[in-house]
Amino acid sequence: MAQVSVTLATLNEAAHLDACLRAVAWADEIVVVDDGSTDGTVELTRRYTDRVAVRPSHGNFHANKNLAIEMATGDWILSLDADEVVPPDLAAEIRAVIKATPHAAYRVGRRNYFLGRWIRHGGWYPDRIIRLFRKGVTQWPLEVHWVPQVSPPATVGELRAELAHYSYRSLEQYFEKFNRYTTKLAREARGHGRTPGLRSVVTELLLRPPAWFAYKYVALGGFRDGIPGLFIALSSALTIMVAYFKLWEMHASHPPETGP
Repeated sequence: MAQVSVTLATLNEAAHLDACLRAVAWADEIVVVDDGSTDGTVELTRRYTDRVAVRPSHGNFHANKNLAIEMATGDWILSLDADEVVPPDLAAEIRAVIKATPHAAYRVGRRNYFLGRWIRHGGWYPDRIIRLFRKGVTQWPLEVHWVPQVSPPATVGELRAELAHYSYRSLEQYFEKFNRYTTKLAREARGHGRTPGLRSVVTELLLRPPAWFAYKYVALGGFRDGIPGLFIALSSALTIMVAYFKLWEMHASHPPETGP
């Protein structure tokens, strides 16, 4: 019978990791790679599994996701975030589909929650991405925006049941993640050779933020989610601006070397 390994990468997730791990107690194996947590995450994790490794990711969280996948021994990988919960109907569907399937992977939808509220618009739902896959067919790309993909001839199925994703439980947590996320975006932009200049000032500060806000809030119906929808659309636009200013700061503090 096919076995399922649940894999996670963690960093200071003790506040909500227990719910995640309790919901996957049915799995054949749980593998966790921790980024050096200081809040008891590792100790909590070891209540559920002895497959725990600690390795600094140096800001590239997906690298630890991939290490957990490499460590796993199951035929199938269910790659989760620590703030996600697998409901019983999804667990049952996963166990059923892997018994006999032509597919190499499955997409699953996520119900994303913000301050306890399920956000249904603004591009937050159904948020379908590959999370269940045969070991060896895919992994997490290291770019922040990218998600696992499967190349033909391998095929991808669709799961009907959905994950519950408690992404932001407080504004303090939101801005902590916001800070890490915008720093990573700026580093990636610098790594790709992007530099701040007059043209990028116009694009990244004057044009893209309001256009992105209008897209999220109006075109994708973010206004239907009330105040949370407004906050999400505004902060999404702010992400573009803050990432740009961080890129500018990086260049101002450490200008790229030039040849003789």
